[in-house]
Amino acid sequence: MQQTGRCLERHILFNCPCEPIKIIIFLLCHSSYNLHNCCSYSSYNSQSPEGRKGKMEEQVEMVGKAFVDHYYHLFDNDRPSLALLYQPTSMLTFEGQKIQGTDNIIAKLVQLPFQQCHHVISTIDSQPSSFAGGILVFVSGTLQLQGEDHPLRFSQMFHLIPTVEGSFFVLNDIFRLNYA
Repeated sequence: MQQTGRCLERHILFNCPCEPIKIIIFLLCHSSYNLHNCCSYSSYNSQSPEGRKGKMEEQVEMVGKAFVDHYYHLFDNDRPSLALLYQPTSMLTFEGQKIQGTDNIIAKLVQLPFQQCHHVISTIDSQPSSFAGGILVFVSGTLQLQGEDHPLRFSQMFHLIPTVEGSFFVLNDIFRLNYA
């Protein structure tokens, strides 16, 4: 790790076949997101409450973006690896169908009637949730299916929850296609 200003430079490491991705401030390890201890306590605690709030909002946005980039990369290139992001308590609502548990969620995602697709993300909105340390991430974009002329618009929401190890997993995932 290198010191960069008041924050430590850390690497995001995903437990997947893709190369590690480098980002400042956060450590994402084994597909789990660690938001804690991103800055030295002395610099964080010396900030005003407004400064701490701004720093937390920035951190939440960065975790949200890093998660979205990783999630859709896996979805488009190695869907079974998405299992690393879920736990047995996770729930996916896919076009109104509720699916619980890692195995059931991954079974649904790998059995979709298309194998090749490409997501293009238009917006990412992230905010802290009322669950201590949780993060809500809302995504909108388009989904281009192989062999189709027109992309499909979609929206997806993720609720990332901290674990006792200081990382995150997807507790809730809601996906909808947006028809005009």
